Amino acid sequence: MPSISWLVILGALLCGSAFAGKTTKDCVFNGTISALDDNCTRITGSLTFSGADDIKTLYSKLAYVEEVNGCIQVTGTSYVRLDFFARLRSLSCSNTSVTSDFMIANNSALERLGMPVLKVSRLGLTFNPKLCITNEEAARYTNVQRGAADNFTICQGRAGVLKECNSTMNDVNGGLPDDCELITGNLYIEGQNNANISAKLQYVKEVYGRIYVRSTSLSNLSIPLLEKVYGSESTSSTSFDPNILLSSNTNFTKLDVPKINFMAMNDLSFMTYDASYVMDQDLCNRLSPYGNVMSNGTVCVPTKKSPEIGVWLSIAVSYVIFGSF
Repeated sequence: MPSISWLVILGALLCGSAFAGKTTKDCVFNGTISALDDNCTRITGSLTFSGADDIKTLYSKLAYVEEVNGCIQVTGTSYVRLDFFARLRSLSCSNTSVTSDFMIANNSALERLGMPVLKVSRLGLTFNPKLCITNEEAARYTNVQRGAADNFTICQGRAGVLKECNSTMNDVNGGLPDDCELITGNLYIEGQNNANISAKLQYVKEVYGRIYVRSTSLSNLSIPLLEKVYGSESTSSTSFDPNILLSSNTNFTKLDVPKINFMAMNDLSFMTYDASYVMDQDLCNRLSPYGNVMSNGTVCVPTKKSPEIGVWLSIAVSYVIFGSF
């Protein structure tokens, strides 16, 4: 059975297919996040966050939410980011008594929004003293309401304004300039012209989309400062590729992302069918909280034991596969 499942997956990948996204699921908010069904993609009802909900519950219940038919308020919390809404694309607030569709106010610890694909008519940002906005967010949020005493602070990076970059498919070194810190879409490392890719990625901390390493002769790849892979789509998610996908690489043996601390939830957080690759337990432990970690038909079992005595489990994997990479 495991070999059959793996042949299905391998054949689909070789034919250029993608993994199915979540089926559209409508949920009604009744005042309690913990009471929401799992895997909601659309929520009807206005949401209010005051910091009382367990943060793990928010990441679990809101992981696949793309639309909210209602208003949202986040007030008086200690949240550092709102990336539990990493996939939120739109909300429609019909309450004429409020001035903002999405109000974010009086959050003393909030540093970044972390909602890379959200478009909203009226965004309220008041009295969030640590919050900064990236240039990309400043362009995307065109109607931001602030108090007279609120500064519109642009996020700073290692050497001035945070450097945001766009990666392009089948380009030399992913089409990246030097000193990138935030990749605003997918990160593409493809083909044979990647001699300087390590230098290009040395300061990257965030990727709004996914990471693709395809058809290279690289033997290893390190993204030493990478913390977040949002895996976000700007349109409705008809397919979810793995958050990190390695394919058709001739010599690849190791991926190192030692500081990763957030990925959007996915059926597969990592996948490769490269024959040269052998999963190490450290990567398994780091990525498994966000989805299955699969290497050549084997899904690893996370453990706190050392990599030398890690346990592996071969399982039959049967996913609905369609679309195209």
